[in-house]
Amino acid sequence: MTTISVVEDDRVFAELLVRYIHANKELELHSVSRNGIEALADISRHKPDVVLMDINLPRMNGIDCLRELKKFTPPLRTHVLVLTDYDESDLIFDAIRAGAVGYLLKDDTQHGERLSAAVTQVLAGEAPMSPGIARRFISHFQQPSPLLRDLTYREEQVLHLLARGLPYKQIADRLAISMNTVRKHLGSIYTKLQVHTRGEAMLQFLGQQPRQSYYTKM
Repeated sequence: MTTISVVEDDRVFAELLVRYIHANKELELHSVSRNGIEALADISRHKPDVVLMDINLPRMNGIDCLRELKKFTPPLRTHVLVLTDYDESDLIFDAIRAGAVGYLLKDDTQHGERLSAAVTQVLAGEAPMSPGIARRFISHFQQPSPLLRDLTYREEQVLHLLARGLPYKQIADRLAISMNTVRKHLGSIYTKLQVHTRGEAMLQFLGQQPRQSYYTKM
């Protein structure tokens, strides 16, 4: 049974997520938080497997909440999947830097099957993304990067498909290799880019530089 916590201040959307969770026998709802401060307390207490996190929250926004969750000692084994209306590039990269393992637009989660699939991907170590979000990552691949010198052609292919949000099995099928080989390539990519997570690998490969927070600019 996979345990889920919801962090969402929009009551209608929160209720929709709760219905999806209750309808899936593989999922168990642990908490529903209406703001970032409340979420920190609920998540630390329940320690869910997956958190469905909005960004535009009262009292503490979702990105700052993510940053605070990463400070917990001992570290939480909770995976945070962002569900939001915002598709600004700054927010996407800030969320990933803060620790999000996936980024989905709310319009793309209007069916329980899509949400369940995203949770499954997260638990498998993958990073689900809405198609439009994935395209933003892909667009950065058009820019030359010195890091390409360190990656083999196959590793570049794997990372490119990862950035599109494809699960390991689809990557293996596309490249006609085994899932174990995909994981080996990913391990080599992590080593060469000196990173530890998929999100960090994508950010490093795409040459993203630290930028001012979206919320700081408001």
